[in-house]
Amino acid sequence: MEVVKMRNRMFLKALVAAVTAWTCLSVVPCRAGDGGVPSAETPRSEIPENHRWSLAVLFSGIDAWEKGFDALAGKIPELTMCQGKLGTSASETFACLDKLDGLRLETEALDAYAFQSWSVAMDQPKLQEIRDRVSTLSARIQETASFFDPELMKVDTARWAEMVKEKPELSRFNHPYGDLRRRAQHLLSPREEALVALTLPMRDGPYYVMNALMEEADFPKIRDEQGAEVKLGPATFPRYRGSLSRDVRKNAVEAYFATLKDYRMTLATSLATSVKGAVFEAKARGYASSLEMSLDADNVPVSVYENLLSTTAANLPRTLHRYVELRKKLMKLDAIHYYDLYNPLLPDFRKEIPYAEAVTLVKDSLKPMGADYLAILSQGIEPGSGWTDVYPSKAKQGGAYCNGVYGTHPFVLLNYMNELDDVFTTAHEFGHAMHFFLSGQSQPHSVADAPIFLAEIASTFQEEMLLAHLLKKATGKEERLVLLNKRLENIRLTITRQTMFAEFEKLIHGEVEKGGALTAERLGEIYRELIVKYFGPGFTIDPNDEMEWAYIPHFYYNFYVYKYSTGLMAAIVFSQRIQEGRKGAVQQFVNLLRAGGSDYPLSILQKSGIDFTSPEIVQSTYDLFARTIDEMEELLK
Repeated sequence: MEVVKMRNRMFLKALVAAVTAWTCLSVVPCRAGDGGVPSAETPRSEIPENHRWSLAVLFSGIDAWEKGFDALAGKIPELTMCQGKLGTSASETFACLDKLDGLRLETEALDAYAFQSWSVAMDQPKLQEIRDRVSTLSARIQETASFFDPELMKVDTARWAEMVKEKPELSRFNHPYGDLRRRAQHLLSPREEALVALTLPMRDGPYYVMNALMEEADFPKIRDEQGAEVKLGPATFPRYRGSLSRDVRKNAVEAYFATLKDYRMTLATSLATSVKGAVFEAKARGYASSLEMSLDADNVPVSVYENLLSTTAANLPRTLHRYVELRKKLMKLDAIHYYDLYNPLLPDFRKEIPYAEAVTLVKDSLKPMGADYLAILSQGIEPGSGWTDVYPSKAKQGGAYCNGVYGTHPFVLLNYMNELDDVFTTAHEFGHAMHFFLSGQSQPHSVADAPIFLAEIASTFQEEMLLAHLLKKATGKEERLVLLNKRLENIRLTITRQTMFAEFEKLIHGEVEKGGALTAERLGEIYRELIVKYFGPGFTIDPNDEMEWAYIPHFYYNFYVYKYSTGLMAAIVFSQRIQEGRKGAVQQFVNLLRAGGSDYPLSILQKSGIDFTSPEIVQSTYDLFARTIDEMEELLK
């Protein structure tokens, strides 16, 4: 029954932690701006309108947004009229919960317009201002409604059942009420809940500081494959990190990490402050750790997280360590470095893929899902739909995300640059879009918002379907090698890399909980130790490699990234079932999407035969990783 922190509704997949940074296919090195592709320096006015999203379904412009903001602000005091009434009668209880739910919905629309406007014009002070104002307004709602949960806690389950019988509409809130009862021991007094709510805007601050610094940082220029000067930055770094030219990617990585090191104290302070905020709330609520608090939101036991870390660690020698050695051998290197991890292993098959072709590939890969599913997908993915902001432009946020607002269509931000990883990113984000759309169709607003644990299944499922489609189309040994390597990269980046990030989070939160200081030096030490552990003895670590921690925005979301790992693991299972034509498999998956947040994620998954309380699914994924290396080595003989 809490007001959701708006930023966490977004399924951000920022470039810095991109889970789809796969090997690209192309004979000719690509450069931002080639073939008519806009670059990170292209003015937004030059982006074709049919490749920009339209926020008019939310608000017609800033003036309309301001009116909506003022109207919502004026309604907040009405919540105080509910004090003392929750549980007194079915009608009063429903009216109050419906009022709060409506304010949340209005806040989401305001937040989506502000955040998405800022995302494509991060240099505009006015947009930064309205984004921050929504955060403050959201905190005001949560502060004003802080008595809701304590009052509802006094309503026992028998009384709740009586009220639902009397007022059936109240059943919309059955799951939130049940979840509240489950978390009773961590609920604070009304005054304490109000104080915690007041901290939210301040605790959002470190995330925005990090974003602002990345926008303002003086990243250098380097020479691209043609010798032209190009500007490094958050939007362009992944491209040059994966260049066919070893000199280009080496220069890109060294220059980027060196620049981050120049700002290391600010970035460390920002991340440390964010972690302290999470630790503060965990202690205030009586949790053993911030990890336990974060997982408890989804009713996920800490053992699931620890199982992911321990099973991954046990499999590193036969999977990632072995894959690093394979890359080193295929690239004929004496030593393999960070800048050798993202370039294509088989460059002869590289080609550019325009957005129109990407749309066709994604749609074709999802034909097994049926006509209804495809009709919804087509409605949003085609140019001119207003759902998607396709290309990079000046002052646009890097990476990709999808955001949904109940009652309207989802919005997808891309930075499409004609590479195969962009096709996979498109499939990924439209997986989120399908989830938003179908859950919104099927559930009331109070339970439509699916937990991230399930959302990452929806997105990576579509990537798995795309990969399977491309493997079926592969006509030669070399093409199959490329796609098998893509599967390895998929698991490496979406599962093993994210698990490494998850372990980093566990360690840095633990450091603060023990009273330690997260200085830039300490963060670097922790991260370097993980590089050694995860990449193995065959990997060469360079002086600034540990600076990778400094530009991962997901570290500000508190134990978010492990859900990328579990999401892909479940997605692989669903994808395999559907490709095998298993009876009911499509409907099982669609049911998961339609379920939204109407139950706990592990419960929804268990209905589909997936159990994350056991190490079986984690182990089976690493078995697939090892088998794929075997197949690739066999083809290379």
